[in-house]
Amino acid sequence: MPHPVTADLILTNADVLTVDVARPRAREVALAHGRVLAVGGDGALEDLRGPRTQVVDLHGRTLVPGFHDAHDHMIGFGMQLQMVATDAASTPDLEALVAALAARAATLPAGTWVRGAGYDDNKLRPARHPDRHDLDRASRDHPIYLRHTSGHMAVVNTRALELLGIDRTTPDPDGGRAVRDAAGEPTGLLLETAMGLATRAFHPHPQDELIDALEAADRVYVSEGITSHTEAGIGYLSDLEALAYRRAVDTGRLRVRSTLMVKAEALAALTGAAGEAGFALSLGMATGWGDDRLRLGAAKMFSDGSLIGQTAAMRGGYVDDPDNHGMFATPKTTLRDWILRAHRSGWQCAVHAIGDLAVEFILDCYEEALEEHPRPDHRHRIEHCGLVSDATLERIVRLGVVPVPQQRFIGELGDGFLRVLGRDRVRTGLYRQRSFVDRGVRLPGSSDRYVVRGAPLLGFHDAVNQRTDAGEPFWPEEALTPAQALRAFTLDAAYASFDEDRKGSITPGKLADLVVLGANPLEVPHDQIRDVPVEATIIGGEVVFGQLG
Repeated sequence: MPHPVTADLILTNADVLTVDVARPRAREVALAHGRVLAVGGDGALEDLRGPRTQVVDLHGRTLVPGFHDAHDHMIGFGMQLQMVATDAASTPDLEALVAALAARAATLPAGTWVRGAGYDDNKLRPARHPDRHDLDRASRDHPIYLRHTSGHMAVVNTRALELLGIDRTTPDPDGGRAVRDAAGEPTGLLLETAMGLATRAFHPHPQDELIDALEAADRVYVSEGITSHTEAGIGYLSDLEALAYRRAVDTGRLRVRSTLMVKAEALAALTGAAGEAGFALSLGMATGWGDDRLRLGAAKMFSDGSLIGQTAAMRGGYVDDPDNHGMFATPKTTLRDWILRAHRSGWQCAVHAIGDLAVEFILDCYEEALEEHPRPDHRHRIEHCGLVSDATLERIVRLGVVPVPQQRFIGELGDGFLRVLGRDRVRTGLYRQRSFVDRGVRLPGSSDRYVVRGAPLLGFHDAVNQRTDAGEPFWPEEALTPAQALRAFTLDAAYASFDEDRKGSITPGKLADLVVLGANPLEVPHDQIRDVPVEATIIGGEVVFGQLG
C-alpha cells in the first residue's frame, strides 16, 4: 500500500492571503517537498500531520505568497553595495558627495578607480549634475566614475578622461553623448551609450566579483520577502553572467529564484533553409541549464533613456529644455530587426521604452511581428512603459502586451518627473496603474533596483498611495487597491515571466515560497503599508530569513 502523504511543515493560526481566487483566505498551510501541499481552515489539515511534521503556530500573523520583483538588476545592486553611496540620504549636497568620494579615494592606492553610484541631480543641492571639476576636488590622483541613480548616465573626473582618452575630438557613439562645455571640452557627463567609453575600463567583471555581488544582494532580498526576481538583462557586465548565476545557485550563495533576461546583443543571427532565420545565445550556458531556481527569460533590448535624465524619447520636449526630445539608445532599424528575429524564433521580447515616442515605436514593431507571424500568448513586454496616451493604452490591451512599470518610481522619482514633465503631462499618461488593471491587463510589480530602493512593500505602498516622497500627489486616480497591489507583486509578476502556474499564490502544487508579515497590508492604514515588517521568508519550504516561532 502507498504511504499516506504527510507534511514537512504545517503553519497554523495564520491570516493567510492566498492570492488564489478559488480560496482567497485560509488559516492553515501545509508544505511538503518544497511545495504547497494543502490550504485549509483551522484544524482542517490535521490528517497531514505525521511523526516528523513540524507544526508552527503563527499567532495570527499574516502569511502571503513570496514577493516577485518582475524587473530588477540584482548583480548591479550587489555591486552597488560596494560603491560609494551618493543617494540623497547619504550625500544630500554636492559638498557631501565630494567628501564621500574623497574619503574612499584616501583608502586606495593612487591610480585605483573610485566608483560611486546613486546621485540624483533633481535632489542634489544645488540641483545639477556634478562635473569633472567637482570630482577633481575629491581626487586628481584617482580616476573617478560616478553613476547616476537612473543608470543612464555617469560623471567622470579629469584623471578618468585622460586615462580613457576622451577629449574634445572624441566622437559620440550611436545612442549616446559626451556632454561638452561652451568651449567644446568634455564636462565629464556621459549620457546613455557614451557611458561605455568609461565602463570599458573595468568591464568585464570577473566571476568571483559577480558571485560575491549576488550573495550580497540575496541577503537583502530575503530580508524584504523577495523569493523570486527577473534580472532585466545579463551580458552587460560580463559575457559569462549566466555562469556566475549558475555557480552562485549551485554553491548555495544565491537562494532567491531567478529568471534571466539576456541582452539582444548576445544573440547570434542564425540562418536555416529557405530563408529561415533565428536568434541563439551562449552567455555561459551548458547541458541541463534551467530549473526552478534559475531559468532563461526574455530577450532584453533598450529603445531609449530615462525621464529624470531627460533622455527618454518623447514627442514633446521637457519643461526646462523644450527642444530636447530625448534619444533612441538603439537605432530604430536595429530594434525592429531584433524584435522580428526574436519573435520568429520564439523569444519573449522585453524592450525598455519610457518616452511616448519609444513606447509607440515598440508597439509598431510588435504589431508588425504579430501580423507576419501570429503567436498566441506571446507576452511581449514593455519595460517601464512610462508615458502612455489613452490611444496607446488601448493598443497595449489589444496586442496583449505586458506593461512592466515600477511602482516605487512614484515615490522615489516622482518629484523629478513632476519637475521635468509638469503635472499635466504626468496626469495624462505617466506610469499608469489602475488604467491597466481596469482593462483586464495583468500588471506586474517591479522596482528596477538598483535605480531605486527595491523592497516590494515600498512599491506596494506607492501603488496604493500615489504620493511622492516629498508628499506631493502624483496621479491619485491611478491608485491600486491594496489587494490589487498585492497581486501585482505576487501572481501577476509571476505571470509576466510565464511562471503563474508555479509561483505567485498559495495554491496546492505550487512552490512553497511564502512570507510572514507582522501586519496585514490589506487592513493597515494605507499610509502605513511601507512599515509592515517582514518577519520570515520561506523559499522551497526552507526558512531563509527570520523565524517562524
